[in-house]
Amino acid sequence: MKLNLSTNEKKYLQGILSFNEAEKYIKKFNNKIFVIKYGGSALDNRYLANNFAKDLVLIKKLGILPVIVHGGGVQISETLKKKNIESKFINGLRVTDKKTITIVKKVLINRINKKIVNLIKQAGGKSVSLPGHKKKLIEVKPLKKEMGFVGKPNKIKIKKIKNLLKQDFIPIIASLGFKGNKVFNINADTVAGELAASLAATRFYFITNIKGVMDENNKLIKEITTKKAKELIKKKIIKEGMIPKVQTCLNAVKKSAKAAVILDGRVPKLLLKEIFTTKGVGTLIGKK
Repeated sequence: MKLNLSTNEKKYLQGILSFNEAEKYIKKFNNKIFVIKYGGSALDNRYLANNFAKDLVLIKKLGILPVIVHGGGVQISETLKKKNIESKFINGLRVTDKKTITIVKKVLINRINKKIVNLIKQAGGKSVSLPGHKKKLIEVKPLKKEMGFVGKPNKIKIKKIKNLLKQDFIPIIASLGFKGNKVFNINADTVAGELAASLAATRFYFITNIKGVMDENNKLIKEITTKKAKELIKKKIIKEGMIPKVQTCLNAVKKSAKAAVILDGRVPKLLLKEIFTTKGVGTLIGKK
């Protein structure tokens, strides 16, 4: 199998991929869309952030079409604190007034989105900044009035994303949306899940700071059905902050995504290990 990889890229892949093993996955996933939810906090570790950018450029060269969605809760809270603006949350969602939405926009676009775009460029890839409120990409349905400028995706212009993928770009989507001429804050997990469903993604990767779904003995579950995942929520084995993550995955799979995977962002070269090796890294949630 001939691959157009540079010497540095081949070196980077050493010790992770045996091409005999990887070949079947390269064929299986050729030209398939993968939606990847990337936490803003993962960017704070320079080594892992650089790894992530290199992984993306390589999986693109190996035939996969990645679409990245990011939030930036940690960085938004830090910035608000510096400006003496209190962060308020209702059911885990940030109450977003006029002052807050201005800061949310700046942090997501200037601090996080542009950084991801630049890292990919440095790694030799082509990516494009795509905040959800621009070019009428994500129209929202506003949530309760007390939430302020917070919405959930109502319509996503997937044609725009597909066109960018055809032009060989990696779209980097910031979790913002619009309604009329107003900008809205959206939970990044929700955006990623809805996008994975709208694009009928072959994989929805949920990168977080935990290993994946653990069983009652605290062992990683490599693969789980939607039925079993619901059972584990009922039994409170999947609990607390893990519940919304698993539910986002279940929702994406229920709609149109082929499978969702919860991955540990602290693992170096995790996308390559997950996609192109039999062992994988996180927990795969499938339809059955």
